[in-house]
Amino acid sequence: MSEDKEKPKLNIFKLSKMPIKLAMERNFLRLSPEDKIEKLIKELEHETCAVVTDDEGKLLGFISIDEIINLTLPPSDYVLVGLDAIKEAHFDWDRPVKEIMNTRPITLSPNDSLGYALEMMVETGVRQFPIVDKGKIVVGTFSAQNVIRLLRIFAR
Repeated sequence: MSEDKEKPKLNIFKLSKMPIKLAMERNFLRLSPEDKIEKLIKELEHETCAVVTDDEGKLLGFISIDEIINLTLPPSDYVLVGLDAIKEAHFDWDRPVKEIMNTRPITLSPNDSLGYALEMMVETGVRQFPIVDKGKIVVGTFSAQNVIRLLRIFAR
């Protein structure tokens, strides 16, 4: 069998119509609002985002890579100069994640198309989304990494 017949062909139109639920991440980091930033950082292994939910799984907030990166930035009015200043800058591991989470993230539905998700990424600049059902229960996450995984399936 030739190599072309062994690998599936990439049909962009069909791919763009595919529902997100077929490509979303079902194993994601779920936190409660009172969980500490230390737990967030320790439990982020392969994930680049975390979902903050109530006890029923309803979305309360979302922590993307952007919020995580912002944690490491010194306040804009604080300039770090020299080793002594760096020693003075403290990272507050005990802050609850509710203080850094985005409480109004853009959400997608599991039945939204991959094409719609990509349009949202381009239009908003957001690269990670919580996926919620009609009851606002988080059922997954979707990110640019999921798109890359799909493209790898069709890579030549």
